[in-house]
Amino acid sequence: MLEQPDAPAAGCALSGEAASARRRVLVLSSTFPSQVQPIHGVFVKERIRAVSELPGIDLRVISPVPYFPPIRAFKRWYPLSQIPSADLIDGLAVTRPRYFLPPKIGGYWHPKLMSLGISRAVARMFHSFPFDLIDAHFAYPDGVVAAMLGKKYGRPVVITGRGEDIARFPRLPVIGPAIRWALASATKLVAVTEEIGRMMEAEGVDPTKITVIRNGVDAAKFEPLPREKARARLGLPQDKRLIVSAGYRLEIKGFHILIDAIPRIREVFPDVLVAIVGGQARWGLDYTSEIERHIRENRVEQYVLMPGARPPDEMPLWYSSADLFALLSSREGSSNVLMEALACGLPAVGTAVGGIAEILRDPRLGLLAAERDAPSVAGSLIEALAREWDRRGIRTVMEGMSWERTALAVRDVWMSALGERLT
Repeated sequence: MLEQPDAPAAGCALSGEAASARRRVLVLSSTFPSQVQPIHGVFVKERIRAVSELPGIDLRVISPVPYFPPIRAFKRWYPLSQIPSADLIDGLAVTRPRYFLPPKIGGYWHPKLMSLGISRAVARMFHSFPFDLIDAHFAYPDGVVAAMLGKKYGRPVVITGRGEDIARFPRLPVIGPAIRWALASATKLVAVTEEIGRMMEAEGVDPTKITVIRNGVDAAKFEPLPREKARARLGLPQDKRLIVSAGYRLEIKGFHILIDAIPRIREVFPDVLVAIVGGQARWGLDYTSEIERHIRENRVEQYVLMPGARPPDEMPLWYSSADLFALLSSREGSSNVLMEALACGLPAVGTAVGGIAEILRDPRLGLLAAERDAPSVAGSLIEALAREWDRRGIRTVMEGMSWERTALAVRDVWMSALGERLT
């Protein structure tokens, strides 16, 4: 398993034949932003956008969408019907073919159903844009579909493992064998954390196929702003200690644990205020009612804000307004919100899992809670609130973790995969 290089030198200029030929890459990712869902899969979009700006690369994106009729009464599924079949996202051409996915049982046959639904769109794409390589995000279902397409079109395949697709799905019936086949079939594999790379190895993957490439952060978009002005723009009080957490309202994000920690924090810092920024989760996994129950049971209604999902360009205001960022996930890949908060100079407290632990093992950036429970989290948050942090220093560390650096490493993997096919 190869580590992401520590410096941009890894993305040195292409030479010889590779320098004169532009490589065509088909990106397959059902997790990708749209005009309807602008933050859905923004981390995939940011990486692809950064690679597209490098010399020698042309790419197109296919982002399959499950079919659902435009029936407004079904609020959870109706937005799927409103996603355009083709659009331009940050300069990236995106094609969105529909495919049939029946509820519940559809998950086990997801790759076959997706493959059937997108086959025509891929064939048309290959005719007008004869791609050299297929780049897929999440091993299931997209990675399995990409491996199938790689066999059909005789093209190398790169699959990025990002989280549950590697941490949990391989243990499921039907799904697990499909993932292992895709990982074995892929030319190269990318893991967004060291932990995910080790999990890939545990599934029998040749470690020489795996490269760890963490997500980057856009330090130009996410930069520190004056705290007083940021709070004023958001209508937040100036005299409170503010802890911000962000993400979809899922159980695995640990917002309920943060709520349970508030009474203990208030014993030391009675002026604490917690803001949970993020919208309801889809696909039946929403945890909002449980979060609200924890708020009531702890009687902390006046100490918690839940502003809902906010546009990406507003998030620097939340990070700059805060004294601390909290991310209490039970499992986590390469967390964008954590890196964005740190890029704004905000110290963080997190659980010792996945990409959180790999980032916060640098003591300049924050603290790791010993356990994922309210007493341990409260202790770490109290300690962090009492400490003087070098916010300028935090920002400086994150300036070295740009999306350009990530893109250079990704391009190296793509070129290596193409080189294996061309030899």
